[in-house]
Amino acid sequence: MTAIVPTIRQFLQKPFPETESWPKYFRNIALISLFVALFLYIFQPFGISTIESGKALTCLGFGLMTFAGALVFQLIYGFLSSLRHERQFTFGHWIVYMSGIMLTISLCNFLYARLLFFGDIRWEFFPSMIYGTFMVGFFPMVALGLLSLIRQEHKYLAIAKEINQEHPHPAPPGPQATEALFGIPTHNIRYIEALQNYVRIGYLDEANELREQTERATLKSILDQIDDKAIVRCHRSYLVNRTAVADAAGNAQGLMLTLADCPKTVPVSRSYVPVFREA
Repeated sequence: MTAIVPTIRQFLQKPFPETESWPKYFRNIALISLFVALFLYIFQPFGISTIESGKALTCLGFGLMTFAGALVFQLIYGFLSSLRHERQFTFGHWIVYMSGIMLTISLCNFLYARLLFFGDIRWEFFPSMIYGTFMVGFFPMVALGLLSLIRQEHKYLAIAKEINQEHPHPAPPGPQATEALFGIPTHNIRYIEALQNYVRIGYLDEANELREQTERATLKSILDQIDDKAIVRCHRSYLVNRTAVADAAGNAQGLMLTLADCPKTVPVSRSYVPVFREA
């Protein structure tokens, strides 16, 4: 038992991919809603078997309420996420996130069922709806999430190993690398981090010490103004000097880069991984 608890804690703290783009999210919740409607119609739990007429429409209504609940929760979550400081999204955070979706779905289905069958709302029955929703969905949800985590983690660990084998050492800057950004030679830049309307540039000074310089700019404007193809986007919040990569490690969110003479690790989100595989 004592060995199981640290293992569970380690899995809960593992990085987990955040929610997908809106098109993918719509597709996924549409499929889940269809599954709910079909599940209720085929197995007819929670008293659905006693409905005399309109059983298919009733089950479809529960599916639509599932879609509405997931959509409402994502809108609220997206707004709250925009207010918080960026932090690593873990498997534990994902379980809490999915539990929030299920709780919102429970509320929408509860209101639908009470108004459809009874014409009133009696909140003392709401815990029963929560219980039913979690019993149907919670354990399959966690199992599928865990499988996705393991699959994505293995995938990017393999990609990181491939990159390290193909590019075992950071490339030395060539004598022609004379372009500068805010007075900093681009070959000395290690990373550029977005800070809303500002950027933080991590670079090596003449003594080969890491320094940071803050300037008013955006990552896009920097990419538009420099010609050095070694400076590439690797994340929504980072640019990195591709020639300074000393090591790559993988997790379910993508890659983590260790840079030469730099203690900071820089994330590579999944959509930018091909940039480093082609390097």
